[in-house]
Amino acid sequence: MKVIFMGKNKRSREVLEAIRRNTAYATGRAFSLVTSVLTVVACAGLPCLIPAVNGDEILLSLILFGALGGVVPALLLNHLANAIFDGADSLVQIAKFQERSLRRRNDALDMVEKIRDEVEAEENLSRHSPEADKPELTENEEAS
Repeated sequence: MKVIFMGKNKRSREVLEAIRRNTAYATGRAFSLVTSVLTVVACAGLPCLIPAVNGDEILLSLILFGALGGVVPALLLNHLANAIFDGADSLVQIAKFQERSLRRRNDALDMVEKIRDEVEAEENLSRHSPEADKPELTENEEAS
């Protein structure tokens, strides 16, 4: 049983990777990560813009606090971007599966129509065949 689940999980993973390749999923995640890092660097650089800071130790401590303070918005930004990309990714998956389902449904309907046409054609042939034109004999008429 474990092999079956692993095979199914592997197939799901392959489908997910194929969908992600067709979208900007990886690019979007990389962009959100770069944006988060730039947010931390910008928050760390803000204390350098303060002209009243004279000591190197004070400036260094302000840069450190700025960097630590920039981690929180960077994490929030990264988390929000990942949630948005995951939502978009799931919508793309749903659309692909729905398209596949509709295609299979349409194929099934076409097959049913084809079978219906064949059955109607056979019924029409059997109605118009010479054997169908002969009246059926009852048992009394056959015995005589």
